[in-house]
Amino acid sequence: MRVMIVVWPLTSHLYPALPLAHALQGAGHEVRIASHPSLTPAVTGAGLTAVPLGTPETIASPTTVGDAILSEDHRDRLAKALAVDPVREADIWDTLSTYTLASSRVFHPADAAGTSGWGGVDDLVDAARAWQPHLVLWDPNWPGAAVAATACGAAHGRLLWGGDFLGWADLRSHEHRDDLAAAGLDHPVTETVRASAERHGVEVDDTLVLGQFTLDPNPPDMRLPSRARTVPLRRVPYTGSSEVPDWLRAAPTRPRVALSLGVTQRMFANDKVMIPALLDMVDGLDIEVIATLDAAQTQGLRLPGNVRTVDYLPLNLLLPSCAVIVHHGGIGTTSAAVAHQVPQLAVVDDRGIAYAPNAEYVVRHGAGLHAHPVHLSAQEMRAQLLRLLEEPSFREGARRVHADWLAMPSPHDTVPLLEDLVAHHRDRG
Repeated sequence: MRVMIVVWPLTSHLYPALPLAHALQGAGHEVRIASHPSLTPAVTGAGLTAVPLGTPETIASPTTVGDAILSEDHRDRLAKALAVDPVREADIWDTLSTYTLASSRVFHPADAAGTSGWGGVDDLVDAARAWQPHLVLWDPNWPGAAVAATACGAAHGRLLWGGDFLGWADLRSHEHRDDLAAAGLDHPVTETVRASAERHGVEVDDTLVLGQFTLDPNPPDMRLPSRARTVPLRRVPYTGSSEVPDWLRAAPTRPRVALSLGVTQRMFANDKVMIPALLDMVDGLDIEVIATLDAAQTQGLRLPGNVRTVDYLPLNLLLPSCAVIVHHGGIGTTSAAVAHQVPQLAVVDDRGIAYAPNAEYVVRHGAGLHAHPVHLSAQEMRAQLLRLLEEPSFREGARRVHADWLAMPSPHDTVPLLEDLVAHHRDRG
Protein backbone atom coordinates (compact mmCIF):
# COMPACT_ATOMS: atom_id res chain seq x y z
CA MET A 1 0.00 0.00 0.00
CA ARG A 2 0.98 3.63 -0.40
CA VAL A 3 1.49 5.52 2.86
CA MET A 4 1.87 9.28 3.20
CA ILE A 5 3.20 10.60 6.52
CA VAL A 6 2.71 14.30 7.26
CA VAL A 7 4.87 15.92 9.94
CA TRP A 8 5.33 19.38 11.41
CA PRO A 9 8.72 20.71 10.22
CA LEU A 10 10.95 20.00 13.21
CA THR A 11 13.23 17.00 13.50
CA SER A 12 11.72 16.41 16.95
CA HIS A 13 8.45 15.68 15.10
CA LEU A 14 10.06 13.81 12.20
CA TYR A 15 12.36 11.47 14.12
CA PRO A 16 9.57 9.66 16.05
CA ALA A 17 7.92 8.80 12.70
CA LEU A 18 11.00 7.36 11.04
CA PRO A 19 11.14 3.88 12.67
CA LEU A 20 7.53 3.24 11.62
CA ALA A 21 8.24 4.61 8.14
CA HIS A 22 11.18 2.21 7.78
CA ALA A 23 9.10 -0.68 9.15
CA LEU A 24 6.43 0.04 6.53
CA GLN A 25 9.04 0.15 3.78
CA GLY A 26 10.59 -3.06 5.08
CA ALA A 27 7.18 -4.74 4.78
CA GLY A 28 7.02 -3.76 1.11
CA HIS A 29 4.90 -0.61 1.33
CA GLU A 30 5.67 2.69 -0.42
CA VAL A 31 6.24 5.62 1.96
CA ARG A 32 6.44 9.35 1.34
CA ILE A 33 6.88 12.05 3.97
CA ALA A 34 5.21 15.39 3.33
CA SER A 35 6.19 18.56 5.15
CA HIS A 36 7.54 22.08 4.82
CA PRO A 37 10.39 22.29 2.28
CA SER A 38 12.82 23.09 5.10
CA LEU A 39 12.52 19.51 6.35
CA THR A 40 13.35 17.89 3.00
CA PRO A 41 17.10 17.37 3.71
CA ALA A 42 16.34 15.57 6.99
CA VAL A 43 13.79 13.32 5.27
CA THR A 44 16.02 12.37 2.35
CA GLY A 45 19.00 12.04 4.69
CA ALA A 46 17.05 9.33 6.51
CA GLY A 47 16.64 7.42 3.24
CA LEU A 48 13.00 8.35 2.62
CA THR A 49 11.12 10.15 -0.13
CA ALA A 50 10.15 13.75 0.64
CA VAL A 51 7.12 15.67 -0.61
CA PRO A 52 7.85 19.39 -0.10
CA LEU A 53 4.68 21.39 0.46
CA GLY A 54 4.50 24.87 -0.95
CA THR A 55 7.22 27.43 -1.54
CA PRO A 56 8.54 30.30 0.61
CA GLU A 57 5.86 32.44 -1.02
CA THR A 58 2.93 30.08 -0.39
CA ILE A 59 3.66 28.52 3.00
CA ALA A 60 4.49 30.08 6.33
CA SER A 61 7.87 29.59 7.98
CA PRO A 62 7.86 27.35 11.07
CA THR A 63 9.80 30.11 12.86
CA THR A 64 6.67 32.31 12.78
CA VAL A 65 4.85 30.07 15.24
CA GLY A 66 5.03 32.83 17.86
CA ASP A 67 2.83 35.01 15.66
CA ALA A 68 0.04 32.40 15.75
CA ILE A 69 -0.35 32.28 19.54
CA LEU A 70 -3.83 33.13 20.76
CA SER A 71 -4.23 36.48 22.46
CA GLU A 72 -4.09 36.48 26.24
CA ASP A 73 -7.75 37.52 26.41
CA HIS A 74 -8.77 34.65 24.09
CA ARG A 75 -6.76 32.19 26.16
CA ASP A 76 -8.34 33.41 29.40
CA ARG A 77 -11.86 33.13 27.99
CA LEU A 78 -11.13 29.69 26.60
CA ALA A 79 -9.65 28.47 29.90
CA LYS A 80 -12.73 29.65 31.75
CA ALA A 81 -15.14 28.01 29.30
CA LEU A 82 -13.22 24.73 29.47
CA ALA A 83 -13.04 24.85 33.30
CA VAL A 84 -9.26 24.48 33.31
CA ASP A 85 -7.83 23.95 36.79
CA PRO A 86 -5.14 26.68 37.06
CA VAL A 87 -2.98 24.56 39.37
CA ARG A 88 -3.51 20.88 38.58
CA GLU A 89 -3.73 21.41 34.80
CA ALA A 90 -1.34 24.34 34.44
CA ASP A 91 1.32 22.48 32.44
CA ILE A 92 -1.23 20.94 30.07
CA TRP A 93 -3.04 24.21 29.51
CA ASP A 94 0.08 26.34 29.05
CA THR A 95 1.47 23.90 26.50
CA LEU A 96 -1.81 23.59 24.62
CA SER A 97 -2.81 27.25 24.58
CA THR A 98 0.58 28.52 23.46
CA TYR A 99 2.80 26.12 21.54
CA THR A 100 0.38 23.39 20.46
CA LEU A 101 -2.50 25.47 19.11
CA ALA A 102 -0.09 27.98 17.58
CA SER A 103 1.80 25.20 15.80
CA SER A 104 -1.45 23.95 14.31
CA ARG A 105 -2.62 27.41 13.28
CA VAL A 106 0.58 28.50 11.54
CA PHE A 107 -0.01 26.29 8.45
CA HIS A 108 -3.82 26.55 8.45
CA PRO A 109 -5.17 29.97 7.41
CA ALA A 110 -8.51 30.98 8.93
CA ASP A 111 -10.07 32.33 5.71
CA ALA A 112 -11.12 29.60 3.28
CA ALA A 113 -11.31 32.12 0.45
CA GLY A 114 -7.93 33.68 1.21
CA THR A 115 -5.01 33.64 -1.19
CA SER A 116 -1.93 33.55 1.07
CA GLY A 117 -0.36 30.85 3.23
CA TRP A 118 -2.30 27.96 1.72
CA GLY A 119 0.64 25.93 0.39
CA GLY A 120 0.63 23.66 3.42
CA VAL A 121 -2.97 22.61 2.74
CA ASP A 122 -3.53 23.06 -1.00
CA ASP A 123 -0.27 21.39 -2.04
CA LEU A 124 -0.95 18.55 0.38
CA VAL A 125 -4.43 17.95 -1.04
CA ASP A 126 -3.03 18.09 -4.57
CA ALA A 127 -0.22 15.66 -3.69
CA ALA A 128 -2.66 13.22 -2.08
CA ARG A 129 -5.06 13.35 -5.01
CA ALA A 130 -2.20 12.78 -7.46
CA TRP A 131 -0.54 9.89 -5.59
CA GLN A 132 -3.70 8.34 -4.14
CA PRO A 133 -2.26 6.96 -0.87
CA HIS A 134 -4.15 4.19 0.86
CA LEU A 135 -3.16 5.55 4.28
CA VAL A 136 -2.26 9.01 5.58
CA LEU A 137 -0.60 9.22 8.99
CA TRP A 138 -0.54 12.77 10.24
CA ASP A 139 1.06 14.88 12.91
CA PRO A 140 -1.67 16.22 15.22
CA ASN A 141 -0.30 19.70 14.55
CA TRP A 142 -1.12 19.35 10.83
CA PRO A 143 -4.86 18.48 10.69
CA GLY A 144 -5.02 19.64 7.08
CA ALA A 145 -3.66 16.16 6.35
CA ALA A 146 -6.99 14.70 7.48
CA VAL A 147 -8.65 16.97 4.91
CA ALA A 148 -6.27 15.69 2.24
CA ALA A 149 -6.89 12.05 3.23
CA THR A 150 -10.66 12.52 3.12
CA ALA A 151 -10.45 14.32 -0.22
CA CYS A 152 -8.65 11.37 -1.82
CA GLY A 153 -10.49 8.57 0.02
CA ALA A 154 -7.54 7.38 2.11
CA ALA A 155 -7.75 5.87 5.58
CA HIS A 156 -6.03 8.15 8.05
CA GLY A 157 -4.83 8.36 11.61
CA ARG A 158 -2.87 10.66 13.86
CA LEU A 159 0.74 9.77 14.64
CA LEU A 160 1.59 11.36 17.98
CA TRP A 161 5.15 12.44 18.72
CA GLY A 162 4.45 13.50 22.34
CA GLY A 163 1.55 14.11 24.66
CA ASP A 164 -1.92 14.28 23.09
CA PHE A 165 -2.67 17.86 24.10
CA LEU A 166 -5.07 18.34 21.19
CA GLY A 167 -6.95 15.16 22.07
CA TRP A 168 -7.26 16.47 25.63
CA ALA A 169 -8.55 19.80 24.28
CA ASP A 170 -11.10 18.00 22.11
CA LEU A 171 -12.40 15.97 25.06
CA ARG A 172 -12.66 19.03 27.25
CA SER A 173 -14.38 20.96 24.44
CA HIS A 174 -16.84 18.11 23.94
CA GLU A 175 -17.66 18.10 27.65
CA HIS A 176 -18.04 21.89 27.78
CA ARG A 177 -19.56 22.58 24.37
CA ASP A 178 -22.45 24.54 25.93
CA ASP A 179 -20.02 26.70 27.90
CA LEU A 180 -17.99 27.37 24.74
CA ALA A 181 -21.15 28.39 22.88
CA ALA A 182 -22.24 30.67 25.73
CA ALA A 183 -18.83 32.36 25.61
CA GLY A 184 -19.06 32.83 21.84
CA LEU A 185 -16.11 30.49 21.26
CA ASP A 186 -15.59 27.66 18.78
CA HIS A 187 -14.09 24.25 19.54
CA PRO A 188 -10.39 25.31 19.49
CA VAL A 189 -9.14 22.31 17.49
CA THR A 190 -12.04 22.20 15.02
CA GLU A 191 -11.63 25.92 14.54
CA THR A 192 -8.09 25.37 13.25
CA VAL A 193 -9.08 22.96 10.49
CA ARG A 194 -12.54 24.30 9.60
CA ALA A 195 -11.42 26.71 6.85
CA SER A 196 -9.22 24.03 5.26
CA ALA A 197 -12.15 21.61 5.15
CA GLU A 198 -14.50 24.22 3.69
CA ARG A 199 -11.93 25.18 1.06
CA HIS A 200 -11.75 21.60 -0.19
CA GLY A 201 -15.37 20.56 0.25
CA VAL A 202 -14.76 18.19 3.15
CA GLU A 203 -17.31 17.76 5.93
CA VAL A 204 -16.08 18.83 9.36
CA ASP A 205 -16.38 15.90 11.75
CA ASP A 206 -14.51 14.23 14.59
CA THR A 207 -12.07 12.45 12.29
CA LEU A 208 -10.57 15.81 11.21
CA VAL A 209 -9.66 16.37 14.86
CA LEU A 210 -8.88 12.85 16.11
CA GLY A 211 -8.24 10.82 12.96
CA GLN A 212 -9.92 7.48 12.43
CA PHE A 213 -7.43 6.18 15.00
CA THR A 214 -4.43 7.53 16.90
CA LEU A 215 -1.00 5.93 17.15
CA ASP A 216 0.20 6.83 20.66
CA PRO A 217 3.84 6.20 21.69
CA ASN A 218 3.29 7.23 25.31
CA PRO A 219 3.29 4.66 28.12
CA PRO A 220 -0.23 4.19 29.51
CA ASP A 221 0.31 6.32 32.62
CA MET A 222 1.66 9.20 30.53
CA ARG A 223 -1.32 9.41 28.19
CA LEU A 224 -3.72 12.31 28.42
CA PRO A 225 -7.44 11.50 28.39
CA SER A 226 -9.12 11.82 24.99
CA ARG A 227 -11.95 10.45 22.85
CA ALA A 228 -9.51 9.01 20.31
CA ARG A 229 -9.27 5.33 19.46
CA THR A 230 -5.76 4.65 20.72
CA VAL A 231 -3.32 2.25 19.07
CA PRO A 232 -0.19 1.85 21.24
CA LEU A 233 3.15 2.08 19.46
CA ARG A 234 6.59 1.77 21.04
CA ARG A 235 8.64 4.88 20.41
CA VAL A 236 11.92 3.60 19.04
CA PRO A 237 14.49 6.37 19.47
CA TYR A 238 15.95 7.80 16.29
CA THR A 239 18.29 10.73 16.75
CA GLY A 240 20.03 10.99 13.42
CA SER A 241 23.14 9.35 12.02
CA SER A 242 26.84 10.03 12.50
CA GLU A 243 30.22 8.39 12.39
CA VAL A 244 31.56 7.00 15.66
CA PRO A 245 34.23 9.38 16.98
CA ASP A 246 37.57 7.89 18.02
CA TRP A 247 37.19 8.86 21.69
CA LEU A 248 33.88 6.97 21.93
CA ARG A 249 35.37 3.63 20.90
CA ALA A 250 37.15 3.08 24.21
CA ALA A 251 35.31 2.47 27.49
CA PRO A 252 35.30 5.51 29.83
CA THR A 253 37.78 5.44 32.72
CA ARG A 254 35.40 7.29 35.07
CA PRO A 255 31.61 7.70 35.13
CA ARG A 256 30.40 9.26 31.90
CA VAL A 257 27.49 11.72 32.01
CA ALA A 258 25.65 12.89 28.91
CA LEU A 259 24.38 16.48 28.83
CA SER A 260 21.88 17.15 26.07
CA LEU A 261 19.41 20.01 25.66
CA GLY A 262 17.85 18.91 22.38
CA VAL A 263 17.82 20.44 18.92
CA THR A 264 14.54 22.31 19.45
CA GLN A 265 15.91 24.16 22.47
CA ARG A 266 18.92 25.11 20.36
CA MET A 267 16.78 26.31 17.45
CA PHE A 268 14.67 28.62 19.59
CA ALA A 269 17.53 29.66 21.93
CA ASN A 270 15.58 28.56 25.02
CA ASP A 271 18.61 27.30 26.92
CA LYS A 272 20.63 30.44 27.70
CA VAL A 273 19.80 30.45 31.43
CA MET A 274 20.20 26.71 31.80
CA ILE A 275 23.66 26.13 30.32
CA PRO A 276 25.79 28.14 32.81
CA ALA A 277 23.97 26.49 35.72
CA LEU A 278 24.61 23.01 34.31
CA LEU A 279 28.30 23.70 33.70
CA ASP A 280 28.63 24.93 37.29
CA MET A 281 26.86 21.79 38.46
CA VAL A 282 29.45 19.41 36.96
CA ASP A 283 32.54 21.55 37.53
CA GLY A 284 35.14 19.72 39.63
CA LEU A 285 33.34 16.37 39.81
CA ASP A 286 35.30 13.19 39.07
CA ILE A 287 33.21 12.41 36.01
CA GLU A 288 33.49 12.74 32.24
CA VAL A 289 30.78 14.97 30.76
CA ILE A 290 29.87 14.78 27.09
CA ALA A 291 27.81 17.87 26.29
CA THR A 292 26.02 18.13 22.94
CA LEU A 293 26.39 21.91 22.81
CA ASP A 294 27.54 23.95 19.84
CA ALA A 295 29.77 27.03 19.80
CA ALA A 296 26.83 29.45 19.93
CA GLN A 297 25.52 27.80 23.09
CA THR A 298 28.86 27.99 24.90
CA GLN A 299 30.04 31.37 23.60
CA GLY A 300 31.53 33.45 26.41
CA LEU A 301 31.34 30.59 28.93
CA ARG A 302 34.22 28.81 30.67
CA LEU A 303 34.12 25.10 30.05
CA PRO A 304 35.14 22.96 33.05
CA GLY A 305 38.07 20.62 32.41
CA ASN A 306 35.88 17.52 32.67
CA VAL A 307 33.52 18.65 29.89
CA ARG A 308 33.88 17.65 26.23
CA THR A 309 31.52 19.43 23.84
CA VAL A 310 30.33 18.05 20.52
CA ASP A 311 28.05 19.92 18.13
CA TYR A 312 25.90 16.86 17.60
CA LEU A 313 26.09 13.20 18.48
CA PRO A 314 23.18 10.76 18.17
CA LEU A 315 22.10 9.63 21.62
CA ASN A 316 21.98 6.00 20.52
CA LEU A 317 25.77 6.21 20.10
CA LEU A 318 26.43 8.05 23.34
CA LEU A 319 24.01 6.64 25.91
CA PRO A 320 25.21 3.00 26.05
CA SER A 321 28.43 4.23 27.70
CA CYS A 322 26.74 6.66 30.11
CA ALA A 323 25.89 6.29 33.80
CA VAL A 324 23.46 9.25 33.81
CA ILE A 325 21.98 11.73 31.35
CA VAL A 326 21.23 15.35 32.22
CA HIS A 327 18.68 16.86 29.86
CA HIS A 328 15.91 19.41 29.31
CA GLY A 329 12.97 17.02 29.66
CA GLY A 330 12.13 16.68 25.96
CA ILE A 331 10.15 13.57 25.08
CA GLY A 332 12.69 12.38 22.52
CA THR A 333 15.59 12.55 24.96
CA THR A 334 13.49 11.06 27.75
CA SER A 335 12.52 8.14 25.50
CA ALA A 336 16.11 7.56 24.37
CA ALA A 337 17.23 7.34 27.99
CA VAL A 338 14.41 4.89 28.74
CA ALA A 339 15.43 2.72 25.77
CA HIS A 340 19.04 2.60 27.01
CA GLN A 341 18.17 2.16 30.72
CA VAL A 342 20.01 5.32 31.78
CA PRO A 343 18.93 7.23 34.92
CA GLN A 344 17.89 10.80 34.15
CA LEU A 345 18.20 14.26 35.66
CA ALA A 346 15.51 16.29 33.92
CA VAL A 347 16.34 19.98 34.26
CA VAL A 348 13.09 21.76 33.38
CA ASP A 349 12.64 25.50 33.94
CA ASP A 350 9.50 27.62 33.72
CA ARG A 351 9.75 27.83 29.93
CA GLY A 352 9.79 24.05 29.54
CA ILE A 353 6.03 23.76 30.01
CA ALA A 354 5.72 20.87 27.56
CA TYR A 355 8.47 18.94 29.32
CA ALA A 356 7.28 18.84 32.93
CA PRO A 357 5.06 15.74 32.43
CA ASN A 358 8.06 13.83 31.07
CA ALA A 359 10.12 14.71 34.12
CA GLU A 360 7.24 13.72 36.39
CA TYR A 361 7.00 10.32 34.68
CA VAL A 362 10.69 9.65 35.24
CA VAL A 363 10.48 10.65 38.91
CA ARG A 364 7.25 8.73 39.49
CA HIS A 365 8.92 5.48 38.41
CA GLY A 366 12.14 6.05 40.32
CA ALA A 367 14.19 6.35 37.12
CA GLY A 368 15.50 9.84 37.80
CA LEU A 369 15.09 13.24 39.40
CA HIS A 370 13.66 16.62 38.39
CA ALA A 371 15.75 19.76 38.88
CA HIS A 372 14.85 23.41 38.35
CA PRO A 373 17.81 25.64 37.31
CA VAL A 374 16.19 28.81 38.65
CA HIS A 375 14.89 27.53 41.98
CA LEU A 376 17.90 25.30 42.76
CA SER A 377 21.54 26.30 43.10
CA ALA A 378 24.31 24.55 41.21
CA GLN A 379 25.30 22.85 44.48
CA GLU A 380 21.76 21.52 45.01
CA MET A 381 21.60 20.18 41.46
CA ARG A 382 25.07 18.67 41.93
CA ALA A 383 23.75 16.77 44.95
CA GLN A 384 20.95 15.38 42.78
CA LEU A 385 23.42 14.31 40.11
CA LEU A 386 25.60 12.56 42.69
CA ARG A 387 22.56 10.67 44.02
CA LEU A 388 21.85 9.38 40.52
CA LEU A 389 25.45 8.26 40.15
CA GLU A 390 25.74 6.63 43.55
CA GLU A 391 22.32 5.17 44.48
CA PRO A 392 21.48 1.82 42.79
CA SER A 393 17.72 2.42 43.09
CA PHE A 394 17.76 4.78 40.11
CA ARG A 395 19.33 2.16 37.89
CA GLU A 396 16.60 -0.24 39.04
CA GLY A 397 13.98 2.39 38.16
CA ALA A 398 15.52 2.80 34.73
CA ARG A 399 15.24 -0.96 34.22
CA ARG A 400 11.56 -0.89 35.21
CA VAL A 401 10.58 1.82 32.73
CA HIS A 402 12.62 0.02 30.09
CA ALA A 403 10.56 -3.13 30.69
CA ASP A 404 7.34 -1.12 30.34
CA TRP A 405 8.68 0.36 27.11
CA LEU A 406 9.50 -3.10 25.73
CA ALA A 407 5.95 -4.25 26.50
CA MET A 408 4.53 -1.83 23.91
CA PRO A 409 4.13 -3.03 20.29
CA SER A 410 7.11 -2.25 18.10
CA PRO A 411 6.80 -0.48 14.73
CA HIS A 412 7.32 -3.87 13.06
CA ASP A 413 4.48 -5.35 15.14
CA THR A 414 2.21 -2.43 14.27
CA VAL A 415 2.43 -2.74 10.48
CA PRO A 416 -0.07 -5.65 10.17
CA LEU A 417 -2.53 -3.76 12.37
CA LEU A 418 -2.25 -0.72 10.10
CA GLU A 419 -2.91 -2.95 7.10
CA ASP A 420 -6.08 -4.21 8.80
CA LEU A 421 -7.18 -0.69 9.75
CA VAL A 422 -6.73 0.51 6.18
CA ALA A 423 -8.81 -2.37 4.84
CA HIS A 424 -11.52 -1.70 7.44
CA HIS A 425 -11.82 2.04 6.88
CA ARG A 426 -11.53 1.92 3.10
CA ASP A 427 -14.20 -0.80 2.94
CA ARG A 428 -16.50 1.39 5.03
CA GLY A 429 -15.76 4.39 2.80
